[in-house]
Amino acid sequence: MIRVSLPTESSLSLSIYDILGQKVRTLLEEQRPAGYFDVEWDGKNDAGVRVGSGAYFYRAEATSSSGERRFSEMKKMAVVK
Repeated sequence: MIRVSLPTESSLSLSIYDILGQKVRTLLEEQRPAGYFDVEWDGKNDAGVRVGSGAYFYRAEATSSSGERRFSEMKKMAVVK
């Protein structure tokens, strides 16, 4: 579960990457209202295949509706089977 907090309405992109930096899955790319919300990753890649155990990263990128504010964050997580 990935918790995201947006201070203002923003265009949000949330993607998962493997340890080599290759994109594994795009969880969402959409306009979201301000506030807190959770995004669940089911441990599968874009092709619907389960990924192996190991370290992964998620990257959240947000741009406010006005385009004045930009935010990017990357955090590490682990998949354990």
